[in-house]
Amino acid sequence: MEMKKRRFTEKQIAIANNINILDYARKGGYPLTKVSKNTFKIPKHGGLYIDASGEKWYWFTRDTGGGVIQFVMEMEQKTWIEAVKKLLGLSKDVVSIPRNEMTQEEKKEMILPEKNKTYKHMIAYLIQTRKIDKDIVYSLIKEKKIYENQYKSCVFVGYDKEGIPRYASYRSTNTQGKTYRGDVENSDKSFPFCVEGNNNTVNIFESPIDLMSYLTLVKLYNISVFNNHCISLGCIADVALERYLKDNPNINEIIVCFDKDKAGHFGTEKIQEKYMNSYTISRNWPKGKDFNEDLIEIAINMEMLGQQKEGIMHRNVNDEYLTL
Repeated sequence: MEMKKRRFTEKQIAIANNINILDYARKGGYPLTKVSKNTFKIPKHGGLYIDASGEKWYWFTRDTGGGVIQFVMEMEQKTWIEAVKKLLGLSKDVVSIPRNEMTQEEKKEMILPEKNKTYKHMIAYLIQTRKIDKDIVYSLIKEKKIYENQYKSCVFVGYDKEGIPRYASYRSTNTQGKTYRGDVENSDKSFPFCVEGNNNTVNIFESPIDLMSYLTLVKLYNISVFNNHCISLGCIADVALERYLKDNPNINEIIVCFDKDKAGHFGTEKIQEKYMNSYTISRNWPKGKDFNEDLIEIAINMEMLGQQKEGIMHRNVNDEYLTL
């Protein structure tokens, strides 16, 4: 007779999910270091931080995180079922596999998505929908840092020092319905989409669109001299920042330009904790959720103001004509 797989009840899953990550880590013998009033760190794990509430964690170098179930899965190489069993104390015979004994797959070469015959969908999306400056868009196209793929999506490319593409992400250009985004297979996130500067400051962003939006805002505010390096991390993990700082040892200041949300606050806190002893750290907050949201609001207001001025001029001309 075939045995049925054990299924967890909703109550059991809730019990597992509510176990405090810090309590689990302490009982499991993981070394914990308090780095701030809001955060603990597991040393020698490449930026693995646990929130002081014990409800969430984030591993910077691996760009992963979540709740306690995901913590057990990642740290002890268990499946979801094994992790829940471990947390519920239902299984004592699941053997953990140390990370240093795991076999690593050979890193495969990243192949850029095929280009479309036109860039019109990408250009319309970035300039008309996202309100990014036309000159910035065309400059990045010329530098082969952005292009349109055969699915009419934007592709953002990161290069190594030899000019070889190592990272690419994509974002759909549709303005209605479901949008999709992601990284191209075999991308190396440590090579960021970037606009190189020539001073000692780097601005870091979560996404390429926010980076381009920021540069557009700089232009709108008539800031004539802006020579900062600008890089997109593609998330809040700092692997790209680590490499960029190593490749540009003259940089001594980091300006965090993350979104104004929980993830952005969390990411900023981790950057501060990790780099504060070696770099000057500051944060440039968007007024809205992110800098593209700010840009769109300003652009719409400017368009409305322009229409109002045009209407006033039109009325004045008509009034003058009627008095002749």
